[in-house]
Amino acid sequence: MRRTIRFVIAGVFAAVVQAAFAAEPPLADVVIVAATPGGVTAAVSAARSGAKVTVVEESNHVGGIIAGGLTNTDIRKHGAVGGLYNEFKRRIVEHYTSIYGADSKQVHVCQAGNRFEAHVAEKVLRDMLAAEKNITLLERYRVVAASVIGRDGVEEAATRGKRIDGAAPESFGPTVKLVSITAEDLTKPGRKTEFRARTFIDCTYEGDLAALAGVPYRVGRESRAAFGEPHAGHIYVRFKDYNPLPGSTGEADAGIQAFCFRFHLTKDKSNFVSVERPPGFNRDDYRHVLSQIAEGKITRFNHVIQLYEMPNGKFEVNSDHPHHDTGVPAESLDLAEENWGWPEAGPAERERIFARYWSHNEGLIWLLQNDPAVPQAIRDEASQWGFPKDEFTDNRHRPHHIYVRQGRRIWGEYTVTQNDAKTVFETGLPTRHADGIAVAEFEFDSHAVRKYDPAYPMLRPGYFFIAHDPFQLPYRSVVPKCVDNLLVPVACSASHVGYQTIRMEPVFMALGEACGIAAAIAHDAKTSVRSVNVPAVQREIVKRGGVILYESQPLVPESLKQ
Repeated sequence: MRRTIRFVIAGVFAAVVQAAFAAEPPLADVVIVAATPGGVTAAVSAARSGAKVTVVEESNHVGGIIAGGLTNTDIRKHGAVGGLYNEFKRRIVEHYTSIYGADSKQVHVCQAGNRFEAHVAEKVLRDMLAAEKNITLLERYRVVAASVIGRDGVEEAATRGKRIDGAAPESFGPTVKLVSITAEDLTKPGRKTEFRARTFIDCTYEGDLAALAGVPYRVGRESRAAFGEPHAGHIYVRFKDYNPLPGSTGEADAGIQAFCFRFHLTKDKSNFVSVERPPGFNRDDYRHVLSQIAEGKITRFNHVIQLYEMPNGKFEVNSDHPHHDTGVPAESLDLAEENWGWPEAGPAERERIFARYWSHNEGLIWLLQNDPAVPQAIRDEASQWGFPKDEFTDNRHRPHHIYVRQGRRIWGEYTVTQNDAKTVFETGLPTRHADGIAVAEFEFDSHAVRKYDPAYPMLRPGYFFIAHDPFQLPYRSVVPKCVDNLLVPVACSASHVGYQTIRMEPVFMALGEACGIAAAIAHDAKTSVRSVNVPAVQREIVKRGGVILYESQPLVPESLKQ
């Protein structure tokens, strides 16, 4: 009788376990976590190399922040990025051309595919994934665990990576091999699926998989002394000025630059949803804006936010910096400091931060439309704007992604810093890397790290915007310390300053494409991505129209000028 009971209990337990886990997932050579733009290009490039790819995405959207509203592409030298980024742009143009005609305003406004509507960006990226028969996309799956094999050859649950801020330690400890991840189906809580592959690619903005698998990482600002970077640490710099002001100590802290939403607004009443007073609205959040309005320094709606024209009567919104001549606006959509916990936060805390940021951002627009302390002329101008009702249709026409400008940054085999942009004396060009796989060309661009300080009325603490010549990003910067079988193209290895030129979506797309190619080549060669033949990866990137080296007109050192 007791034996029968044991068999019954065992049978019930097995049924429960079977119910908790999904059916066998599709076999994959490469598993990619997050369908951000970098994740899409990683998947497509690997699939076009013959690899079977599974993409695991936590949300029900593809395209990360560019499908969430970042539709004004941050790029200066268009020849510095190619490959799948160029294909994305071409598909954007083809979309508008096919609907409105080659001579249409929509095609003109999209600026060769560099400006687009958020839902169009998502459609194009979904089309790129769907075109590849080797790609399986799984949405609403959250990665919750990882398994690794250590030196002893035993598979076990991964130990979370350690946060190591500042300079590199003498030793990072032993290296393990990532062999599987487990993801929970968010549409069926408690149901989990294990994914095994030769290579995993973490394309999250936060570096979530890397940390879960045991990769050491950093979050805050390094000190000026850590890597010898002129703009590192605690700093005050005016808009488009390179000179740190008094009070800039260069000390390290836990800060990351501010987030905001990059949403769309329109004046088209046929496609118009009114801005509302959001839950949690706090008028005191905007006291410095109200003060500048009272002083007569702010007289227009666009003195507070930036507006970029997109196709079909839409404008993308971004936070603005205090201008160097007026100090306006003291505050905008960026909400500094309150996001510092985001990179390491769990889902519930991120949801709280997300809600707080949206309340702040929509609240600013509502304030400018409705607050009696705002002059009627500004209110009338601001009230012309509303949310386009054909955007974010599953989220009350509000964006589903917050602009995570900076999450974790892994410790990799190479750390990109501000010094990578330094020119070599003899040539006037940045240093070349033998394993270069992409190019960083946008300015070192950090939004505020701390809230506006009236003692520094012409800036926001932590801001800088430093131009440089394009320079190479080495493959080593996406190869993490301590964990094999993993590449990290988005939360890659860089200092706080160094990351501020990498953090542009075209660069993420280039790094993602390179990682997908590397994963496929490593699979065919039956080796790890850490040991992959990098010249073979470089040749394939170039063959597909990618860019691994871009050098502008050489800068002539002053000492060599006649």
